[in-house]
Amino acid sequence: MSFTFYDGTIAVIQSTLKSLTHVLRQAETRPDATALLEARLYEDMYPLTDQVRLATQFSENVAAKLTGREPVVFEGKPTTYAECYERIDTVLEVLGKADKDVVNQHSDIVSPSKVGGNLTMDVSGAVYAHTMAMPNIYFHLTTAYDILRKEGVPLGKRDYYAGFFPLS
Repeated sequence: MSFTFYDGTIAVIQSTLKSLTHVLRQAETRPDATALLEARLYEDMYPLTDQVRLATQFSENVAAKLTGREPVVFEGKPTTYAECYERIDTVLEVLGKADKDVVNQHSDIVSPSKVGGNLTMDVSGAVYAHTMAMPNIYFHLTTAYDILRKEGVPLGKRDYYAGFFPLS
């Protein structure tokens, strides 16, 4: 069995979102769990809930681009752990339904993609996934992890990798 475009996109994003769920579950056990939802690395950066919002929106955008449909734009941001998990689970369900053959075909299909604000560019599925969306998804997972570490949640490298390489 060969490694496919699907394996390098949809499957990786699923793992990323599973890791995000894992670090949120670690945070939720803390006595200050509710306050952590609005914690930030720095005052001009987005809080934890926005890290979830952005990671899931970029993930949905990839799923849409690679299956030939318009992305669902989520309204608002999650404000509770339950809403964070619901948003993540919604996107994981969409990713789980993505047809491998359709995704693999969309790697070379060039179509318009929003790349920030009102800016749109014609890019292939592969370019969009690997140079725009996935770096953002990793960034927001890493930032969520870093926020929680800064706030004293005892996370380690294994926690970051939990969705990629389940150790339990």
